[in-house]
Amino acid sequence: MSDFSIGAIFKRYKWKISFTFLLLILENISKVLQPLVLGIAINDLINGSNKGLWLFTGLYLIGFVIGTIRRYYDTRAYTFIYTNVASEIAETQNKKGIEVSAIAARSALVKELVDFFEHDVTQAFTSAISVVGALIMLALFDLWIFGGCLLTIIIIILIYTFSTKRIYNYNIGLNDELEHRINVLETRERTGIFNHFKKITKWLVKMSDLETVNFSIIEIVLFILAIYALYASASAVNATAGGIFSVLTYVLEFSGGVFMLPIIFQQIIRLQEISTRLKNI
Repeated sequence: MSDFSIGAIFKRYKWKISFTFLLLILENISKVLQPLVLGIAINDLINGSNKGLWLFTGLYLIGFVIGTIRRYYDTRAYTFIYTNVASEIAETQNKKGIEVSAIAARSALVKELVDFFEHDVTQAFTSAISVVGALIMLALFDLWIFGGCLLTIIIIILIYTFSTKRIYNYNIGLNDELEHRINVLETRERTGIFNHFKKITKWLVKMSDLETVNFSIIEIVLFILAIYALYASASAVNATAGGIFSVLTYVLEFSGGVFMLPIIFQQIIRLQEISTRLKNI
């Protein structure tokens, strides 16, 4: 195996990775339905019935069992993939006479690629399903709140459309510097070592500053959406306690989902740069 990119790793271990995705989708579908069923349970309890409560309990247990199975499987599947890929990349680099510093750095980068499938893709699926599920449910409850959610998504897309190139370039600078770490440390020169870590800090600060600006804007937009949803759901002619609870819960799920997507987006940009670095080594 000479191609160690994200696509190549997925293609080689597609069945193991796909099974984790299947379990993840089933687990999150049950979570998407929970606020709706819990709202029904609240209304039933107010009316003296326990049917909704039993329905919610059953749905929760299904999601819990699937989630537990997925977590056990995930750890075993991804540690197996990492062991194979990391050992192969080290062997390939040794045969080509690549410097130890570059081999060490690239082995660490491989761990990031495998972690991408185990953690980032998992979070991406969870967030995406939460967002889509919440949008569908909110469209059934209130079209104006649904429209507010769509507007929020458009704003976030615009923010990251203008940020993508800068994020990618910052990651190029950071990874270039990380690949030279062992060589710099081997010189034992105080000035050189200081400058190396100073350059790393520079790239990290630039990424952090950009992230702070983006997230501040997104958080303000989500706060406005939450306030509007509370007012609109409580003011509805046919408002019920369970209905208001369900709407607010779906808005919060939507907010949590879209708030995580930019974090995942930034990680994907970083891993695209890493993937390019490892594509043909």
